[in-house]
Amino acid sequence: MKKTIHQLSLSAIGGVQRSFIPYFLYALKKSNLHHSIYSMHDLGNQFIELKNYHSNINKSLISKIRFIFFLISKNYIIHFYNNLGSSSVNKLLKFIPYSNIIFHERGAAWNAKDRDIKIYKSNALKAQIILANSNASKIMLIKRFGIDERKIKVIYNGFLSKDFKFVSKNDNRYSEKLSVGYAGRLDAHKGAHVFIETAKKLPKYDFFIAGEGVLGDILKKSSNNYKNIHFLGNVKEPLDFISKMDIIVTPSIREPLGNIIIEAGYCRKPVIASNVDGIPEIITDGVSGILINPDKEISFNSIPNNAIPMPEVVINPKTLELTRPKEIDPIKLCESIVFLASSLNMRRLYGENLYKTVIEKFNIENYYESVEKIYENL
Repeated sequence: MKKTIHQLSLSAIGGVQRSFIPYFLYALKKSNLHHSIYSMHDLGNQFIELKNYHSNINKSLISKIRFIFFLISKNYIIHFYNNLGSSSVNKLLKFIPYSNIIFHERGAAWNAKDRDIKIYKSNALKAQIILANSNASKIMLIKRFGIDERKIKVIYNGFLSKDFKFVSKNDNRYSEKLSVGYAGRLDAHKGAHVFIETAKKLPKYDFFIAGEGVLGDILKKSSNNYKNIHFLGNVKEPLDFISKMDIIVTPSIREPLGNIIIEAGYCRKPVIASNVDGIPEIITDGVSGILINPDKEISFNSIPNNAIPMPEVVINPKTLELTRPKEIDPIKLCESIVFLASSLNMRRLYGENLYKTVIEKFNIENYYESVEKIYENL
């Protein structure tokens, strides 16, 4: 029986980790395979429930030797998450014979520079299969990195069961006013600055920001004189935060898929988002949400060195071609918020239609069964 080694960092929470945890716990109950986790960092406190399945390669010589053995052995599958562009993995695979390798592209390709293209191509040749979390990710790998499309399979992230029914643990809202929410890292490519500029133009609504990041202090400083802008920091229960909002906004400059949109769907909340990359694979404009074409030059210039870089290219969902990144216009975002604020029926309609989409396409059962089938066929 083959055994699966998941290679990813669980030192901090991000989109990859948030969708990996429910999958891994589900696999422990359902899978016929043995699953464990190897990473290069210590386990973060929020992942303590996985401590019996986790090993830090950098902290133990035994763990290093075991991981090398797993690479060589035909009885093990090594599932790398967001490591297709890793130079250290590339160097390792040059010297170690390997058997069953999967690379899983979850968005790291958008951070790559032209100098990284050679590494992507080299690692892709070593993989048995490459998984992509969206068609946009697949297009990025093909058109920017020249990877053979026959080697790439799209499997959408799965978060919750198709039978999941959200029940809020706390019904108390943050505000009695119409509440507009943003949830995600405070990084330039996420477009939080666009959200804030929009909030400044709509003082009669309350705007809530859940998340932290390298731009936190800059964004808070720009919002100092506005009483309708509220920073909540990281929230323990994203679904609980979403449930307290009337509208969710995802103003991303790049977004391989959009986990927060999927979670908003589970809560039946309407979403306004950028029409870029993988977002239209979740939202149908005018049916299950509102999509705004990014047509404005990027206005955020003071990006710290430790911030995630702006992408060099993004996917135009209409042409499916690589294009220069832009941001959505705050004025157009204002218009969309005012439109939804004026109609409870439209908010309910978009929320209900989005719920139907995510239950069908982004459930944990679909994700697990698709990945398990790949493991069994290797």
